[in-house]
Amino acid sequence: MKAKQVTLVNRPDGAPTTSDFAIEEVDLPSPKHGEVLVKNHWMSVDPYMRLSLSGPDGLHGIMPLGDVPSGGAVGEIVESNVDTLSVGQMVVSPAMGWREAYVSIAEGLTPIDDSAGPIQRILGIYGLTGVTAWGGINGVLKPQSGETLFINGAAGAVGSVALQLAKKAGAAVIGSAGSDAKCNWVTDTLGADHCINYKSENVKERLAELAPDGIEMFFDNVGGEQLEIAIDAMKPRGRMALCGAIALYDGENYRTGPDNLFAIIEKHVSMTGFNAGFYYDRAPKIIAEFAAAIASGDLIWEETVAHGIADAPRAFVDMLAGANSGKMLVKL
Repeated sequence: MKAKQVTLVNRPDGAPTTSDFAIEEVDLPSPKHGEVLVKNHWMSVDPYMRLSLSGPDGLHGIMPLGDVPSGGAVGEIVESNVDTLSVGQMVVSPAMGWREAYVSIAEGLTPIDDSAGPIQRILGIYGLTGVTAWGGINGVLKPQSGETLFINGAAGAVGSVALQLAKKAGAAVIGSAGSDAKCNWVTDTLGADHCINYKSENVKERLAELAPDGIEMFFDNVGGEQLEIAIDAMKPRGRMALCGAIALYDGENYRTGPDNLFAIIEKHVSMTGFNAGFYYDRAPKIIAEFAAAIASGDLIWEETVAHGIADAPRAFVDMLAGANSGKMLVKL
């Protein structure tokens, strides 16, 4: 079987471009005993994938040129030599995206229960994205009625879910996003109280206007300048949940810290870094909660979809530039 896949051909210097990737066609062997052949239907592009392309050798490592990027995918088993996985079964893989098909051992492939909704949701609201949002709000920040949350990346996959969870808990929410259209969506559709267009407005000044007495909570997807602004705006004994720093991913060191970190000490602010892995033991409960909320209309879930493996690099580049609303996916 022939299948196309994406490979990394240039090490990005700054923001990735589509020319950093290539599309190649490979021949896949028939699956051996204990293996399956999977044809992907959906793949995910996520900010964390940027970390392995260049920069410091962090948690994800640096991928060699010529390799296929790692990422989540949902696919259908088309050939099977495994007793526990049958032809026609849909499975999710955590690392076998960026390709049309692949041969794999059964370990690491999880059958999908589609009773909760469309299968691609396992790559977003029922997967890494949703668990991250749930963990930051319900696991770290634990909003109380009357408190104020500032959340950046509010129109993104994680942010759009997290702000709705905070509103449900009774908090006031101030979001930030990169366009007036996104800010209108964040307030008018998702229910945030205010949204700051960080590209056309001064975030520090606007946050001070909207929350003159300060904020109790901050959910950080972006890092960099907005993290520093939030530290200054925190009330004493405030809480911060940090899950990403996308503003720094294209620089030489995405681990660079804020210049005003000492204010955390001065104000007795708790700063908690986290990722979805810390909450995956609760994934079945989270999925059931989100499925019920979407079905009842209490939770809005948005997807931006690109089509075809050749469009995957553009989808990735656009996602990093903030072109998507909600979750960015590629339908294969």
